[in-house]
Amino acid sequence: MRTVIRDEVLLSDNTAIADDQGNKRSYRELSEGAEDLRLCVEKRSLLFLLCDHQTETAEFIYEILYIHAVPLLLPGEIDEELLEQLMQIYQPGYLYCQNSRKTAGTERRVKEWKNHTLWKTGAPEVSIHPDVALLLSTSGTTGSSKLVKLTYDNLYDNAAYGCRHLQIEVGQKGLSPLPLHYAFGLSFCLWHWHCGATVLLTEESVFGRGFQEFYMKEKAVNFAATPYTYRMLQKIRFWDQEKAAFLNFAISSGAQITEQEHLELVSVLKEKFWVGYGQTECIGIVLAASFDERHVRTGTVGRAFDNAEVTMDPKTGEMLIRSRSVCMGYAVSREDLETGDVNHGILHTGDVVKIEDGYIYLQGRLKRFVKILGKRVSLDDIGNYLENKYQNAEFACTGTDDHIEIYHTDPGSCAEEEIRELLYRNMKIPAEFITCFCLEKMPRNSSGKIAYAGLGGPAYKKDGGVS
Repeated sequence: MRTVIRDEVLLSDNTAIADDQGNKRSYRELSEGAEDLRLCVEKRSLLFLLCDHQTETAEFIYEILYIHAVPLLLPGEIDEELLEQLMQIYQPGYLYCQNSRKTAGTERRVKEWKNHTLWKTGAPEVSIHPDVALLLSTSGTTGSSKLVKLTYDNLYDNAAYGCRHLQIEVGQKGLSPLPLHYAFGLSFCLWHWHCGATVLLTEESVFGRGFQEFYMKEKAVNFAATPYTYRMLQKIRFWDQEKAAFLNFAISSGAQITEQEHLELVSVLKEKFWVGYGQTECIGIVLAASFDERHVRTGTVGRAFDNAEVTMDPKTGEMLIRSRSVCMGYAVSREDLETGDVNHGILHTGDVVKIEDGYIYLQGRLKRFVKILGKRVSLDDIGNYLENKYQNAEFACTGTDDHIEIYHTDPGSCAEEEIRELLYRNMKIPAEFITCFCLEKMPRNSSGKIAYAGLGGPAYKKDGGVS
């Protein structure tokens, strides 16, 4: 942990974690708990950690990093079959999960808390590269065995510059509904822990009264969520002048926010609302920016933190990030945990961008382009354009060359003929290459991103949505 959290914080009596049940843990208490855990967990062992939003789990993440064991963070609701596949591939020495969950392959209880149990699996010891601190899945549904290998330098670097960029200080409190197994959610915690601030936790829905009451009671000054969450919070009028008065920042990342949403949030939160960009491969946010009402740049995902350099591939337009926050590489097997750094601080993001005055504007994904009559078309551009035209609808676009499928959630306003006419008039996409589908609800993964794999197939009927 001495390579993630600053030394002067580790033994302080500042509150590291607090929840809506009245539980509080200081940094000194977490350090002492980590020393107790060290007696139960073998050094540099591999653990699978099934995450929820409880204080016990946040404590365990902190303590495991402190003792230099290596956790793979997974969603607590992970499908049993997927979990078993991952356990067969990587053979972790330990599994942390809720008491109610008994998973095949566990041998005996090592430690038990009120709501969670640490199991020993009996798997043989694994050799892990000394720089590896943390493993995260590249798949929002954890359907893939491909894991991101993050180092202690990655975690420290991102935490230090996140604190500096967003002006997080000792005594501040941060609250976020983001899952702890999600890179953005974890980095939000590390930002606060790095400088001795407090992470607030609740299992209440972000849209419920309990969450709002906890937020107001604790006067949380820092907030992080995906654009989808901000969209829903706007509908229930969550943000107001009272909340804005004590706010330090509210940051959005995980997907591109629409122009209208950006303008609405800046009108209430002013320069305290930030847009950001990050990837699991660089442990969360590496670009961010905020604006006042007179100088709003809609469409941008921010500027690089001081620890990152952003360039653009002149041939493809792909964004390249050079930073100490960039992971050392990937693992697809147990043996890969031992291999060293292959990225050398450079991340090929897969995002096509333009750069103006240092601000980054996403144009789409390298793999999310199709050709219509030989012309390259961005599926993300189409979705963003339509969301700006139809304020009450969500859009997702998929397709292949010479065919585009558009999914939306507003049967009343989004007539297929009108959409076709708009796209032909403004993007010169002929109507015959477009098919529209209406959905009751847009499928999303646990981080709030659209689950494109959940779109299409025989269950979808033209003009009728899901059958």
